[in-house]
Amino acid sequence: MKEELLVFEARRWASSFLSEHGREETAADWLLEHHMQLSRSQLLSAAREPVPLQAWEHFQQDVRLHAAGTPVQHLTGSSFFYDREFHVNPDVLIPRMETEELVWHVIDWVQTNKELKSPRIVDVGTGSGIIAVTLALELLSAQVQAVDIDSRALETAKRNAERLQASVTFHQESFLEGMASRKEQADVIVSNPPYIPKEEWERLDPLVRDKEPAVALIGKGKEGIHSYEEIIKYAAEVLAPGGLLAFEIGWQQGRAVMEAAEKVFPGKRIQVIKDLNGNDRIVTVVNK
Repeated sequence: MKEELLVFEARRWASSFLSEHGREETAADWLLEHHMQLSRSQLLSAAREPVPLQAWEHFQQDVRLHAAGTPVQHLTGSSFFYDREFHVNPDVLIPRMETEELVWHVIDWVQTNKELKSPRIVDVGTGSGIIAVTLALELLSAQVQAVDIDSRALETAKRNAERLQASVTFHQESFLEGMASRKEQADVIVSNPPYIPKEEWERLDPLVRDKEPAVALIGKGKEGIHSYEEIIKYAAEVLAPGGLLAFEIGWQQGRAVMEAAEKVFPGKRIQVIKDLNGNDRIVTVVNK
């Protein structure tokens, strides 16, 4: 190839290369936007402009790394969630669109319950902090806490909160044990805990299985619902009367998580909510 390519030539090469290696061609544009510091529309408008030599060299390297199995988000160091850019790395999960639906549901519930002037919210297993930070920014009157047992994940979450100027209090704790011991209560408990059964995790795309933290993915037990059971157990003490407990779940776990909740919250309003694809995705408990 000649030394200086035009943008459209670089895109064409990368798309073809990624396709040959079984990767999504759209990753080519994400990486080129990153290395040229351009938005999507700017990249399209720059089709006949040259790619700076240094950007081209770094772009080629990252295209090859992605083809070999490194997630694009780990190459760019960022991922978008709820229209905001979050820092991500191999210590935390890459944000998924399904989790946006969980966050939207919590926001809608809080805004509907207008008597909650300053809702107390806790995000259990916060990871990169996407849920806690988003809720703090979307619900400005809320008091938001975030909990994770992994110190490296917490450092990433704190970095995201600081960069996006979100008011979140962080704790290195296991599930809700700390809040229960302090006899604290929350109006909203939200969590996207590890829920993929070990057998299913072993069959995942290597981009996920080999590059994202197993501890944040694998749910213990045959059905992978151990984390839900632990959170629900302590939620009996922490969730305020009338409060909301909201989980993201695996598409086959609706009944199992619902039954676990019914054991601890008998007679309460418990439901399974489907995602935009029609799969079971959220389980909620309203404590009244």
